[in-house]
Amino acid sequence: MRVLSLINIAVFTLIFLLLAGCGLAGPAPKPEIGPAGKPVESKPNPPVWERFISAPAELYDLEATAGVVFEGINKEDWAQAQAGLANLQTKWQQGKAAVGDKKGVKEADEAMGKLIAAINSEKLTESHENLLAFMGSISDIGKSYKLSPVADIIAVSNGIRNVSFYVENKDWEKAVIKAKELQGTWEKVKPGMEQVGILGEITKTHSTVNQLKDSVNAENKGAFKEQLANINESMGYIREFFRGK
Repeated sequence: MRVLSLINIAVFTLIFLLLAGCGLAGPAPKPEIGPAGKPVESKPNPPVWERFISAPAELYDLEATAGVVFEGINKEDWAQAQAGLANLQTKWQQGKAAVGDKKGVKEADEAMGKLIAAINSEKLTESHENLLAFMGSISDIGKSYKLSPVADIIAVSNGIRNVSFYVENKDWEKAVIKAKELQGTWEKVKPGMEQVGILGEITKTHSTVNQLKDSVNAENKGAFKEQLANINESMGYIREFFRGK
């Protein structure tokens, strides 16, 4: 009996050591410093139940307002850009109150500050890039809401803005690259938006993305403008369909 007891103790000790070695005895503390400085600041994933709450409508409203700001920037209509920016700032304060302390909020604040400075200085490229950065952060926030495609809608919209910016500036080489990226983004997110009630617009948008890419490849600005108007309408319908759901 004594031998069996000793064997049992030895087995339990071995199991404990194996578990500890695999890191199952508890998570290791986050290091304070790495080889080139501090580790990235990260927020823990939200509780599982929080991930299945619909995204606040304010995130969709930010996307709608971003379109106004971008149009002003792209046309170098700084009065429109300023007016849209004022509305975007208001919507962002409302959005922050709705989402709380989520990953992406800090980055959105930083991008908003840079966007304000760029538009106030009427700097075309910086204004465009910082608007994309701001909306990219809003998309990151939207990823916390698994039932809502707001993150995907913003990703597609940012892609459209990128293509439009380079077409407007007649930088066809970059426009071709961005049009291909837009097509890839759309094909990736399309299945998640295919729901009864909006399937018609999804199908229409799919066709428009391909035609928009073809117009860019052909360096046909007139055809591009036509397809841009079509995709603006379709994405507006898609955005409003999912808003608040």
